[in-house]
Amino acid sequence: MKIKRAARVAARSIFLIILFFSFLSGPLLSREKKLRVIAEKANIYLEADKNSPIIETVEKGTILTLRDTGKVKRIWNHVYFTSEETGTTKSGYILDSLVERLFVVTKIVTLKGEEESPEDKARYKNYFRETSWRMSKDQVLELEGNPSHQEKSKGVDIIGYRKKEMNIECLIEYFFERNNLIRAKYIFLEQYKHKNQHIGDYKKIKDWLTERHGPPLGSNITWRNDLYKDYYSKWGEAISLGHLEYSSLWKNPETEIFLTLSGENNKVSLEVEYTGLKLKE
Repeated sequence: MKIKRAARVAARSIFLIILFFSFLSGPLLSREKKLRVIAEKANIYLEADKNSPIIETVEKGTILTLRDTGKVKRIWNHVYFTSEETGTTKSGYILDSLVERLFVVTKIVTLKGEEESPEDKARYKNYFRETSWRMSKDQVLELEGNPSHQEKSKGVDIIGYRKKEMNIECLIEYFFERNNLIRAKYIFLEQYKHKNQHIGDYKKIKDWLTERHGPPLGSNITWRNDLYKDYYSKWGEAISLGHLEYSSLWKNPETEIFLTLSGENNKVSLEVEYTGLKLKE
């Protein structure tokens, strides 16, 4: 009798658990957060590591579902999806720069990954490219070569170079006060017909900066006009009109780094500005 009673209790407990999760499944599924692949092809890996096995390669436009709302190791999204090859549900990791979010993000939380090595932490102290603050103009010219332009504005000497960074056309500028390097900037020059591509570039640059300088102190998506807020396909246009701005900030004892994606008059501005903190005043 005791065995039968125990069996009935166990069966009732299992039923209640099933009922509980059935009740929750509706609200939980309704809060699923979707991503869309923006690269022509994108690999999904078994682990958050490019050296791990590729479990599937997906096409542009593929919809994925986030398993975790935060990033893994700062640049990976943990996702699940229905495989076109097998029809089964799979999960894996995809680089954040290869997808766009189909939901509004106000704050990104970084999930704890592997412990950073001393070499990684040392990289956070890097200045701008191969330069360091207080370098003279001649020293920077020796490193970078002949500039594409030079000018002087309000007592500050500026030299600039047309180059590519991360395969994006950009203008690189150095700012000198009293012959000391105090500030530097990347100004990305692409103006895409499909303006949402600028959001992809912003994510790509953000991931690149995160790899070099660690996670940002903060990332913001700021709406100044809500006209297109509910239409993600129009967010690039919203940026070009000044309705929407993306920004991220990094800081270490030597350098402040500010990444911005903004716009006005139907033009988009994507810049990264580095400032020597000890020279900021």
